[in-house]
Amino acid sequence: ESGEDELDKEIVDTTENTLESDDDDDHSHNTVITKNPKSNSSANDIIELNVGGQRVTTFRSTLTAVPGSILASMFTVDEKNKTKSKRIEPVAYFFDYNPAQFTYLLDQLREIKRMVKFIPSELDIKPPSADVRFNFSIMLSELGLNPERFLSPIVGIHLNLNKTSLVGWKECYRGRYNTPFNVSVLTNICKGKRLLVACRSLDDRKTLAVAGIGQRQNMFKPCTSNPYCTTEKNNGLGFYYVTDRVWGFEGRPQGWIEHQNYGYGYQNNGAILNPCDTSDQHSEYRLCWSIPSSAGRGSGDRCGSEKNLHNSKRWERLIFETI
Repeated sequence: ESGEDELDKEIVDTTENTLESDDDDDHSHNTVITKNPKSNSSANDIIELNVGGQRVTTFRSTLTAVPGSILASMFTVDEKNKTKSKRIEPVAYFFDYNPAQFTYLLDQLREIKRMVKFIPSELDIKPPSADVRFNFSIMLSELGLNPERFLSPIVGIHLNLNKTSLVGWKECYRGRYNTPFNVSVLTNICKGKRLLVACRSLDDRKTLAVAGIGQRQNMFKPCTSNPYCTTEKNNGLGFYYVTDRVWGFEGRPQGWIEHQNYGYGYQNNGAILNPCDTSDQHSEYRLCWSIPSSAGRGSGDRCGSEKNLHNSKRWERLIFETI
């Protein structure tokens, strides 16, 4: 019982809480670091911040819950270079943010740090309400807590994308167009929840001619083998799949509004499958790969406006997954 009492006291002593600032406190602009006396871990340091004139108290581990963020870098301690004999002095940290929004952010960071497995590129911090969405998003950006910091591009379809500009993506597949695409790549090799599917000419290896980003569960929307296939578009991009025939996507320019969402093979009021997408509508936003068991593979396999690449050794397919 005495052991449980001591544990309860330790929890109370280190509980995160928000304190109203005192008007007569001359040190309200300082960040004061204290330690849990029963722990040697810097993650258990208690840190006091001044946020918009209000004192906010939290653990260091909460502020560093998202590794690689600007906020985390401000409070990360290099354990190897710490001087054990040197007393920790108060450090001035003033955040010019709405304290209510900041404490709302802290609540979400507390949830993140307790996750068994956290992927920074899947970061999705919600604003407290729509009317403060703008200021909240600015705070996230300045603290480096926006997902684009860890994954770029993050959604949609992109033309002439420089391969060196990719952030948070790693290549998991590469193959020439003169060989059929094996969909087992997506179950045995590229297993990420989010994939970037692209193609390029070997004459310009640095540039992805067209690239589409989607969630794995949205990449195999089934279509029949007839010429018409309706795709469900997210962020201007729709994937389609015909078993043993073709896999690909069709996209639209940003801001495009259409009343009918026709999929691969659509051209005016007719459709031709041989076996890949032959449409000229927004042709640069299309990608189609034929699958091995297609008899003779026919013609097709496109990368943007470039069609009939099924025998080409000068064009490549690429798939990236999140790191």
